[in-house]
Amino acid sequence: MPIREQGRRMRLRRTGTILPEARIRHYDELGDDAQATVAELAGRPRTAAEASDLEDGDVVKFTDYYVVRAR
Repeated sequence: MPIREQGRRMRLRRTGTILPEARIRHYDELGDDAQATVAELAGRPRTAAEASDLEDGDVVKFTDYYVVRAR
């Protein structure tokens, strides 16, 4: 797993298009902290501290498909 940059924030963006090279993560396979973050961010224009289970560009299957954006 890559080393994380301190202070990075992430957000989720609903998507209908999934790139073939995207890593798809299912909500129930994530750790507790990542699940809480996904539940908090899904469908909301907010950011949260980057979750260790998720990488920029990952797609999370939750109530819909969401692309992870981390900066």
